[in-house]
Amino acid sequence: MTSQNMMQEHVRKFLAAELLPNVDQLNEDGVFPEKVFRSYFKAGFGASFFPEEWGGDGDILGYLDAAAEMGRVDLGFALSVMASSVLFGNNVLLHGTDEQKKKYLPGISDGTKIGCWALTEPSGGSDAVGTKSTCEKDGDHYVLNGSKTFITNAPVADYFVMLTRLKDSTAKSGFETGCAFLLEKGMKGLTTGQPLKKMGHKTSPTGEIFMENVRVHKSQLLGAEGRAFLDMKKSLDFERASFSGIGMGIIDELINIMVKYAAARQVFGKPILEYQLIQEKIAEISAQFEVMKCYTQLVRDKISRGERITKEAAIVKLLLSRLGVRAADQAIQVLGGYGYMTEYKVERIYRDMKLYEIGGGTSEIQQLIIAKETIKEYINKQGVMA
Repeated sequence: MTSQNMMQEHVRKFLAAELLPNVDQLNEDGVFPEKVFRSYFKAGFGASFFPEEWGGDGDILGYLDAAAEMGRVDLGFALSVMASSVLFGNNVLLHGTDEQKKKYLPGISDGTKIGCWALTEPSGGSDAVGTKSTCEKDGDHYVLNGSKTFITNAPVADYFVMLTRLKDSTAKSGFETGCAFLLEKGMKGLTTGQPLKKMGHKTSPTGEIFMENVRVHKSQLLGAEGRAFLDMKKSLDFERASFSGIGMGIIDELINIMVKYAAARQVFGKPILEYQLIQEKIAEISAQFEVMKCYTQLVRDKISRGERITKEAAIVKLLLSRLGVRAADQAIQVLGGYGYMTEYKVERIYRDMKLYEIGGGTSEIQQLIIAKETIKEYINKQGVMA
């Protein structure tokens, strides 16, 4: 058994014991399983891709396999885990100073602290350069003002990566005005709203963040001044690639649910699994799932080699989110009335999966990225500068 297989097995057992028994009630009540969340990190699963010096084992592929197991059990829990370790933690790993890493990564790694990443604003999220939140220089400090919304973990976060734009910047391009800051709960002028009520992901708290003259020292700047909008592209690549783990896990679970139910359900004297129209639904999802297995393996190989995955990550995000929504829809159809009932988890999966066509960059944004990268590749093949 490989180290990745062992990690996956340990995560499976942990979730079966700690989360699965109460997951339906937690979703019904809209409760964030904070104790399980912290235990998951304390056990070494939540930030396992971190280098050893920061509490992980450096195994990115093992982390993706663990994400698949989270996806099978509860997408909300998986989202909050990734918001803390990938969206907050990985940004600090990629762009933080040694001092920032020492200060923030240990708490994220062991689950004593919860992180979030704040980009989206009431005016929109797809256009990062259009960020309205500002930072203004004042000697060795910056003063931050603005608001964020739809931020995963905001209501429970201890640490925040806050995206702003430099006020009164003389930069020629809006891309050169981005500034990211590491903020902490309790800072004067920094407040969060109540958890927002959502269609799905009931176990993952989502909320608003408000900044009113939040004064921070320049040592809290994450990365170089003016680089944040450019730096976040690399961060988002890994976030989207991480979804490959969650997506593959939940789609596999949906196929299992369809087959198991169809084998047991009798109509006109025989299991509905024997009817071709039911087989067609299973075949459709299964065939696309097998194709995505091959493609996600390609992405995993590139990740393990440290290669750029901007296009590949966007393809994974686009196709897996679509397939996940389609698989949930077909599972409900196979289960019929039972699929529509809350006691069967497919209706929850259906509600949860829709977010992945919106969050982390909409499907339309993924298409733009794919088109841009493809055009650049083909122009460069012809020896013309893109």
